[in-house]
Amino acid sequence: MNQTSVASVFHTLEAAPLHINLDRQPHLMARNNSAGTALAKTRIERFFHTLFTGQQVNHTERRAAGHWTLRAAHRLHRYPNYVALNHLGEDAIGLAAKVETAVELFVDDVREGRYLTPAGLRYDSILHLGIGGSDLGPRLLHEVFYKLGLQKNSPLRHVRFVSNVDYHELSTALGELNPATTLVVAASKSFSTRETLNNLNHIFKWLDSVGPEHRAHSVAACTCKPEKARQLGTPEHLIFEFSETVGGRYSLWGPVSLAIRLMHGNPNFRQLLDGAAAMDCHMLQAEFEHNIPAQMALADWTNLSVGIFSLMFSPYDSRLQLLVPYLQQLWMESLGKGVDDSGHLLPGPACPVLWGDVGTNGQHAFFQMLHQSPLNTAIEILAVAQPDHSENESHDLLLSNALAQSEAFATGKLNSPGEMADHSINYKTCRGQRPVSMVMLDRLSPYSLGYLLAMWEHRTVALAALQGINPFDQWGVELGKVIAEQIESEFKAGTFHSQNLVTQHLMHLTQQLKHTPDHA
Repeated sequence: MNQTSVASVFHTLEAAPLHINLDRQPHLMARNNSAGTALAKTRIERFFHTLFTGQQVNHTERRAAGHWTLRAAHRLHRYPNYVALNHLGEDAIGLAAKVETAVELFVDDVREGRYLTPAGLRYDSILHLGIGGSDLGPRLLHEVFYKLGLQKNSPLRHVRFVSNVDYHELSTALGELNPATTLVVAASKSFSTRETLNNLNHIFKWLDSVGPEHRAHSVAACTCKPEKARQLGTPEHLIFEFSETVGGRYSLWGPVSLAIRLMHGNPNFRQLLDGAAAMDCHMLQAEFEHNIPAQMALADWTNLSVGIFSLMFSPYDSRLQLLVPYLQQLWMESLGKGVDDSGHLLPGPACPVLWGDVGTNGQHAFFQMLHQSPLNTAIEILAVAQPDHSENESHDLLLSNALAQSEAFATGKLNSPGEMADHSINYKTCRGQRPVSMVMLDRLSPYSLGYLLAMWEHRTVALAALQGINPFDQWGVELGKVIAEQIESEFKAGTFHSQNLVTQHLMHLTQQLKHTPDHA
């Protein structure tokens, strides 16, 4: 297990491969050693003990949260001995271990040519079908693993992702693949998500075009509702179950990432799980003042308390292009709540709006606004110390920009009261005084990525614990689904009787525009 240390002079938390400097978090620094910090420590430690002992933490859905079991399954000896989760009489860790073994065997069979197409050919492509957490996590992993070159020895040539119900995305993906040699992975926790099922019906027709036997032979289902997969004709050996306690946005550690294992191999995925398990153990065993997720959440909490409701996150590594959208779902779907667990209205947002882009791209876009506008925003910059190339001059330039922006956001320029009042120079004023966290990885690898993503999960949950909210439900998402089903039924019937007059008008307008001739 990685040992945690704290630099003697600076407030840098270190648990290799992760190093985080918080010296430029003034509100956190001011709060340290206060009575509020003692309360925060109690809340976070109590919540994580409840989480890792399998108690009910998702109160609105009356269940535990078991995403961590997916990485603990074959690594339980590394965890404290109290760690356990029993759901509806079943050992969730045992289920995760059983399914992980089945997934690994299937992946090896496909990659080594033992599981073939109905015509006896090797599969050469994968189509991953999912949405939300069933898409963003695997998509991020593929992006990083591919740019790390981990697919070089893969017998599979292509993986394509389809999440949107917009058929343009699906038709583009299918146009690049051969139905006779494509293995489809349908990832859906409930196996009832309308977008996924709609796309799956199109895929069934696509597979049927090369033979009716392909549908039952070339579609794997990753779900916590295996009975629904069976109803669609999926055979047992192609159903990979995970526990109902695993939330969609926390699910990338399990069967949902089957396509990543297929493309990049089991050993690389095991390293990802190893990194995440190491972060679990850090979260459970590190002292509070040295605990990275706890201290990051405490910084977020203190920034919220002074009205900082925006967090710009910029990873200075092009391989992490998809990290921001992945974290947006994890962060804002988990923490985008209006009431606490007792039903009391929250006084403000429970998390800052998370947004950003990779550096140095963002420097030539929205950084200008952050440097000179009065928008109150916290800043988080991530850099990777060791590159996977030999162009050290280019990498030093990248790191220089990351460190420079960290300093510039904190210190600013020409921002004294006198300078800001001087109309001859104040157009150059950069306000500074932003709370800045500087995050560094030793290098980017499956292990360090697992460590980083698990840290963000724990940070998210810790911030929820500080405010007494549930980070494992998403009732706001359900509202849009219900209304969409009502509108869809009216579209099918051709009668528009929506109780909302604006919606009714827009439905009529949409129908008119669908039949308007092209003006081009």
